[in-house]
Amino acid sequence: MEDWIEGPVLRVIDGDTFEMQVAVVGAGNDYPYKPVELIRLSQSAPPPGTEAGEAAKRRLEAHVGGKTVRCYIKSRDPESYLISDVTVRE
Repeated sequence: MEDWIEGPVLRVIDGDTFEMQVAVVGAGNDYPYKPVELIRLSQSAPPPGTEAGEAAKRRLEAHVGGKTVRCYIKSRDPESYLISDVTVRE
């Protein structure tokens, strides 16, 4: 069973990274989570500062910006980003 967290997206940082407020945590989660977490999508995007990277950021903003998401946590990287699969909640 994997951990999950849910809450509103506060800001999109780049094409595969955003900041979210943690409003709900899974009842069976194995790990604690901070009130605000940095999420990195498990699929990587082109680097920031490139035309493709800026296009990826715009696509991510259109998809998750200001919305509530559920993140299924795969791991936490050395920079403390949560590597996750993400779904938008309706």
